[in-house]
Amino acid sequence: MKKFLFLFLGVSSIFATKPEAPKFLTIESARAISLKAGTSVVTTVTVKIDPVFHIQANPVIQPNLIPTTIDFPEQEGIVLEGVTYPEGKIFRLENSDKDLMVYGGEANFKVKFFAKSAKPGKVEMAGTFKFQPCNDKICFFPTRYALKIPIQVVK
Repeated sequence: MKKFLFLFLGVSSIFATKPEAPKFLTIESARAISLKAGTSVVTTVTVKIDPVFHIQANPVIQPNLIPTTIDFPEQEGIVLEGVTYPEGKIFRLENSDKDLMVYGGEANFKVKFFAKSAKPGKVEMAGTFKFQPCNDKICFFPTRYALKIPIQVVK
């Protein structure tokens, strides 16, 4: 019992001192958009990436890396019709001989929604921005941030 307690206290102290995960980027709030039933609309999701980091582009050059993606499940008759990803920039990690395709600084993603059967009213589309961040030395585990885009469906 004493050995277990000692082990538990040792493990809990490791987690207690674990540093905060780095804040890789911020996503600017998308402004409310209007959409008429049976039509499409395009809005922009702007991502500002911390200068110390970059994120993998879409598409990626190396098959073992994870591309940046935006996904919105269908909600109240509104579907994600497509995403236009910006052009990436070539980047190479220190001590690597392979190029990466990345986004850095500010990146604008064009997101297209279609109201296939939406009724008039306000819909807050909830989605996910998934990305793999890196600095100039290493790549981190993929992560995801929540996205919210308010849509006003009109007659």
